[in-house]
Amino acid sequence: MIRTHKFRLYPSNEVEKKMLNSLELCRRTYNELLGLLNEQNEIDKSQIQGIIPDMKICDSRYKQLYSKTMQYECYRLFSNLSALRETKKKNRKVGSLRFKGKGWFKTFTYNQSGFKLVETGKRHQILNLSKIGEIPIRCHRKIKGTIKQITIKHEASGKWYAFVAEQTENEIMPIQEVKNAVGIDVGLDNLVFDSDKRFIKNPRHLNKYKEQLTKLQRQLSKKKKRSENRNKQRIKVARLHETITNVRNDFLHKMSNYYVSKYDAIGMEDIPMGFKGDIFAKSKADASWGKFRQFMVYKAESAGKLLVLVPYRGTTQRCSQCGNKVHKELWERQHKCLYCGFDVPRDYNSALEIRRLCLQKIGLELPESTPMEMEALPMVTFVSEIGSHILNTEGVRV
Repeated sequence: MIRTHKFRLYPSNEVEKKMLNSLELCRRTYNELLGLLNEQNEIDKSQIQGIIPDMKICDSRYKQLYSKTMQYECYRLFSNLSALRETKKKNRKVGSLRFKGKGWFKTFTYNQSGFKLVETGKRHQILNLSKIGEIPIRCHRKIKGTIKQITIKHEASGKWYAFVAEQTENEIMPIQEVKNAVGIDVGLDNLVFDSDKRFIKNPRHLNKYKEQLTKLQRQLSKKKKRSENRNKQRIKVARLHETITNVRNDFLHKMSNYYVSKYDAIGMEDIPMGFKGDIFAKSKADASWGKFRQFMVYKAESAGKLLVLVPYRGTTQRCSQCGNKVHKELWERQHKCLYCGFDVPRDYNSALEIRRLCLQKIGLELPESTPMEMEALPMVTFVSEIGSHILNTEGVRV
């Protein structure tokens, strides 16, 4: 099993210049190989890969780049080409691969060799990269397996990170016996509403930093283009965006960890994550439903829990008790079934329906439930683990 860990790097000024030079040489390599690819009548990967040693002979600058890193750009090129091919198969309009401009590349990769992680017993370990040198690295997790690959990334904020791919002998955890299950409905007002009546208000991380972000972006727009002051202001904006992303990810990690540790089977809707033309696109992107589901997937797999994706169509309109369709407009936040009298918040009804579909999909019987009036939610544990975002039961669900 392969896992990837993200660690912060703290390069010196001299080493950072070499790292930036490696990014530029990777960009040039990619463009050179793309130019050769465009000249071919029939695609021949081996011919393009075989030209890499000659590039070092013709241009001595490429000798500053590790050979495996240079070869990886050939893999990146054909990986992008394959992605375009798959997109075209889905009847989407695609163009051709483009040459990358200066400053476009943000990553370079050491595959299989050219790196060494040295344990120092202190707060910072040492990452030794061929052709670059020693870089202090903050490994907050111990690497127990074999390191197969290291990708170095330069963020817009100016920070450097290493993505370490670790291979371990541990097999994937077997699926545990399903003793308790939950259905999770996601929304924009209540970020999560589950079938056990727990819900979390959407923290709206972007709104918390809106004024500060607006001020920084306004200052950026007034700076002279290609000036050093503009670059400094750009870094300030990038660092604030990074802060928002970190706060959002931290919240989603805690929330996903809560559900994976508490339940054996978790049902979620297979909502498509494309927001093109959606008037709620900005709010949905801030809520990050897709990232929440992504965190749930890998955490459930690691813990031996079951994550079941159910069809999202009809979960809001269908009554979870009798199965009849109860039409509701977007602004109607209460589910009132005319057939069985089930009267609850629509998000709770949807969560119950998702749980029913989840149990149906894994072949378990749903225990009998009696319609009841919505009570105050016992959320002491949830508040302490995730945050005080639990308020009322009104929300906007899309």
